[in-house]
Amino acid sequence: MRRGRIFIYLALILMIGVVGAYFYLQSKGLLGPASSATPIPEVRMVEIITAGQNILPGTQITEEMLSSLPLPEDRVVVDLFTSKADVAGQFAKYPLAQGVPITSSMVTPTTGNIYLPGSSWAAMIPQGMTAIAIPITRLSSAGFAIRDGDYVDIIVSLLLVDVDSSYQSALPNHTAVVSGAGILPEQLSVLTAQIISGGAGTAQGRTEFDATLDEALYIVPSEQQRPRMVTQMILRYVQVLHVGSFSLPGEAVAIQTTALQPGPEATPAGQQPAATPVVKPDIVTLMVTPQDAVMLKYLLDINASLTLTLRNPNDQTTRTETEAATLQYLLSQYNIPVPAKLPYAIEPRTDVITPPVLPNDTITVLP
Repeated sequence: MRRGRIFIYLALILMIGVVGAYFYLQSKGLLGPASSATPIPEVRMVEIITAGQNILPGTQITEEMLSSLPLPEDRVVVDLFTSKADVAGQFAKYPLAQGVPITSSMVTPTTGNIYLPGSSWAAMIPQGMTAIAIPITRLSSAGFAIRDGDYVDIIVSLLLVDVDSSYQSALPNHTAVVSGAGILPEQLSVLTAQIISGGAGTAQGRTEFDATLDEALYIVPSEQQRPRMVTQMILRYVQVLHVGSFSLPGEAVAIQTTALQPGPEATPAGQQPAATPVVKPDIVTLMVTPQDAVMLKYLLDINASLTLTLRNPNDQTTRTETEAATLQYLLSQYNIPVPAKLPYAIEPRTDVITPPVLPNDTITVLP
């Protein structure tokens, strides 16, 4: 009994000591306040502007077409609108579905500046370049060897003539006889200009002195002025976008469907299917700078002769400068002599160089 009481006393003393130590430490501020639940931070919501209805591209947006949607402030990005007044009056660049948040990239203040899907070919044109189509033939396109993506050089041939700078007409000018009726007391002299004959007889000539006759002669041309031809390479390393005409929407699908699913009556039993006729291209689309496109358009309008030469795609570093080809260049560079005037000639006379007719050539008989 005595031992049990001792244990009880010790326990009471220990409890009193713990309680006293607690109050002592709390009075000294060594113990913090009792723990409490962590408060939930308040989430601030912001109203962002959304499409209140389906809006088509190019439509001018009004406030009635808009709606709003609450969004946490920390999730609002810079491109989002928070005021309907900032969106009203602008034009939709893209089709806006109802409920879609509107960003600054979806609208434009300029009418007509809308997004359209466009063609897949336009995306292949490098920035700063443009595409232009020019006509081709079998001879001007390296025998139809040019394909999409090839590199070509462009050669042009022009015919040049001398013109009167004031009249802009080909020389020589026509002349006329000017006669005067004399001077009257009441008026100045009356002058009359009259062409006495038409055609080559009125062509302006020049005066030459003939030593044999010991007098001057007036020489007039015997024919119209002959144009002078010049040929030069004007563009190098031009990439081809496409050879031939582009397929219209739905055209390629229709052709592919016909080829993959022929009808049962298309090919009779026991016969080979008829070969599809090959359409030879008559145009080629090139990617050039805007200035070169303007120049090519000018050459097409003046009916200049254009020829494309095919290049190796790996030959992009060769910078060979060409000289313009003229009659003088041809005779001097290739050592072609001008024939001397002899007292004899070949009979029959030859005025036109005609290529020989070979047995395998196709001769077209005109009706």
